[in-house]
Amino acid sequence: MIELRTSDYSKIEAITGLIEDVDIGSGLRIGVGSEACVHKLPATLEIAQVSDLDCIDGVTLITPITPQKHFDRVCGYVNEVADLGIRNLRIVVNDLGILYSCEIYRPVAGRGIVHTSEACPWVDHILRDESDYVRDAYLQTNLNYSRTCALLKDLGIEGIEIDLLPRTVAAARRLDFDVYAHFGYAVVAYARSCHTARFYSELPPLCTQFCNSPLELELRDIFDLESLSFAPPDADVKEVFPVLYLLGNTIYMKSDCRDAAGVDGVIVNCDMCTPSSKILWLSGNSS
Repeated sequence: MIELRTSDYSKIEAITGLIEDVDIGSGLRIGVGSEACVHKLPATLEIAQVSDLDCIDGVTLITPITPQKHFDRVCGYVNEVADLGIRNLRIVVNDLGILYSCEIYRPVAGRGIVHTSEACPWVDHILRDESDYVRDAYLQTNLNYSRTCALLKDLGIEGIEIDLLPRTVAAARRLDFDVYAHFGYAVVAYARSCHTARFYSELPPLCTQFCNSPLELELRDIFDLESLSFAPPDADVKEVFPVLYLLGNTIYMKSDCRDAAGVDGVIVNCDMCTPSSKILWLSGNSS
């Protein structure tokens, strides 16, 4: 299964055209919505229109991490979508409160719920002096803890989304869930407030137009404890600090992993990169 995902609904036509041009066969889905922004949810009409496309086998709705002040609205929205009777609809949930409060058929836990420590640019440096036992424990997902896994199963979860990172995939495959892996970019962190809105001096939801492609983040200054002020990083720090990417209130890092053997599907975020036949071929041949 390959899923092309976006929260910029003007891209649906281009995504559809790409799917029609590339002969991959069955198992293609389009995902709409956002993991972390309540203002990027699609209108119910848009979900229905995507589900009617002949070139796909289903549509996925991604629901976000939800602040308390938006909880009732998002909860009502999810219940409304669930009642539409859309064929082959999959709902991804990134908020435990939404998962607990809404009636969702076979929900999938997104990266807002399923956490991994491998999606950190310095994970190997952090673990350099640790034993293999500690490394293995540190690099599992939070669902590899039996009580967390049991809790989510009780809430109806039947699938999980993870980053396509080798040790994360290995840990997820030990679980009794369908596993869907995000290709190309891994989530480093979610912010409680929106860095993109702050950068453009806009207040949500007026900032949503700026979240359709990522910004690059490069290290410019670090706080120096000796001088108690900011200073340019030295060469050693620059060497271990990769370019990061900001999309909305989420920070990503690039992942070069292409081996998705054993996962049940690959997800390509079309807001992080322009979808192409090469990307579809790579992701399709990875799984």
